[in-house]
Amino acid sequence: MISTTQLITLLNQSTPLENILEIIPDLDFVSYLEACLEKKGLKKSEVIAQTNMQKNYAYQICNGTKKGSKDKIIQLALAMRLNLHDTNNLLSLSNNGLLYAKVKKDAILIYALQHHYNLFETNELLIAHGFDALD
Repeated sequence: MISTTQLITLLNQSTPLENILEIIPDLDFVSYLEACLEKKGLKKSEVIAQTNMQKNYAYQICNGTKKGSKDKIIQLALAMRLNLHDTNNLLSLSNNGLLYAKVKKDAILIYALQHHYNLFETNELLIAHGFDALD
């Protein structure tokens, strides 16, 4: 698979767009989530048990039948102990934007991800700084 850096290099060069598009993999939220689970050696049931979501709703997000909010995707990322890069990829693929360090709530979430906080610890941190817990 071609790296993002390699793709950016090609996009900056005079390589025809059609050639570039042919080598970009078809990524979607579900396939990326499943790849993250596999990479981490986790089962969906284990991850969902560590979130604050109803099981049925969480499974619907995981299989793509429901669109999860930014908070829900972050709950999954925290439960999987994803890094910022993988979390932002999940957020982007779910059309929820990216975490941005200059936004205070996002900065707290980035801190929690980088320090491997679980959902409970992250919610405590959010509340301590005047933000709502991840719902």
